[in-house]
Amino acid sequence: MDNVSAPDRSVVLYGRRWYVLAVFSLLGIAQGAVWNSWGPVSVSAKLVFAWKDTDIALLENWDNITYVAFTVVAMWILVVKGLRFSVVLTALLIAVGTGLRCIPASAGIATILINAGQFLNGVAGIMLMAAPPLISSTWFPPNQRTTATAISSIFNYVGTSVGYLIGPLFVSQPHLMPNSTLHYNQTVVEDISGQIMRLMYVECGYCTAVFLAILIYFPSKPPTPPSLSAAMDRLDFRTGLKKLFRHGQFWLVCLAYCVPGGVIGGWTAVLDVILSPHGISQIDAGWLGFYGNIAGCGVGLLLGRFADYFAGHLRLIIVVMMCCATGSLTWFTIMLFGALPLTQVSLYISFILTMVSVNASIPLFLELVMETTYPIEEAVSAGVMTWGNNLFALIFLLVPLLPKVGVTWMNWAALGGVACSVPLLCVFRENYRRLHLDTGAGSEGNDETQHLINDGSISEDGKG
Repeated sequence: MDNVSAPDRSVVLYGRRWYVLAVFSLLGIAQGAVWNSWGPVSVSAKLVFAWKDTDIALLENWDNITYVAFTVVAMWILVVKGLRFSVVLTALLIAVGTGLRCIPASAGIATILINAGQFLNGVAGIMLMAAPPLISSTWFPPNQRTTATAISSIFNYVGTSVGYLIGPLFVSQPHLMPNSTLHYNQTVVEDISGQIMRLMYVECGYCTAVFLAILIYFPSKPPTPPSLSAAMDRLDFRTGLKKLFRHGQFWLVCLAYCVPGGVIGGWTAVLDVILSPHGISQIDAGWLGFYGNIAGCGVGLLLGRFADYFAGHLRLIIVVMMCCATGSLTWFTIMLFGALPLTQVSLYISFILTMVSVNASIPLFLELVMETTYPIEEAVSAGVMTWGNNLFALIFLLVPLLPKVGVTWMNWAALGGVACSVPLLCVFRENYRRLHLDTGAGSEGNDETQHLINDGSISEDGKG
């Protein structure tokens, strides 16, 4: 760094970075909506395909299964092949997966094709969740990185929320009377089957359009890096992975992210099961999940921008958010336990506060890990983080398969998972290596660099 002249340290930003971020976010919406295709229309799907609850559970669990099985391969592709190849492959997997679901077939064959489609969508989700920190560091300057990570990671959750809406919008819920004739039942099945196929066509069309947009133009990196840290070489894949596994501080923040994130992810997936004994319908549980997701996404975007303005305080912001999550989830759990009156207003407020606090913290966790583990490749650190997140979600969803475990434990497990993140974060020693390199903070002789980065070195390229 000391031998680099001031003109070489100047940074040029390209307007096309917003296009890259936009189409990647659209891809995130696609993957999230496809993953959440079947839960909101489970009653109708079970009628048409003769499915059981276990079939629906498997479709929703493909994301977790593929994450645990294929994360290392996905990380290698991101690191070795670069952003363009990885994102094009991701979009192709989603488009092909949704295409398989559109093939007309008998119920048995359709079930196989649908599972294959959800499997491909799950594999695509690995790179989709590991890539946001890589996109932000490759394309965005230090004062926009957390914002970019927030946008690219949170829009996947927007897609999940979209699934709650478009499913019931396209597919009606059957209302069959016990004394209905076979002809009437068959008519209802055919009508709902057609509605499901229309939903499949719409999702396939959207995913194909996003794939074509990415195929036509999605560059791996800008002509010049947006920051000093982006210009520096990273550790190779094998070396970085070994170093990461020996990085004690990484594991503290990783567990602080994975345990609450994974447990809450599994908890929300079975929210209707948890609330059913308390007289809350599946439809109400679905709306509760929708509002919680949307609120979490909105606050997450604002929090990402806030964190960019107050750089170097990620741990403090996350601790505050996780304390809020612990308090609101305690309120939610005690209400269901019967110690406090259970009202609709209290239920909505406590649940939405929990989802806002947990989901809005996700991009901040990712950026904190990128700072801590630099110069390890962002895709490697993010990949291990999301692998752990899905592992805990998978474990949470497997426990109900055991006999006689009930559902009461789920709320307490979710509360414990969220609460345990606070002490882990308190003993974690934050280190902003990447930020210090970009701003010159904490190193002698770098006042000129800090001035260039913060004031005069960043300029927009009018050509995009």
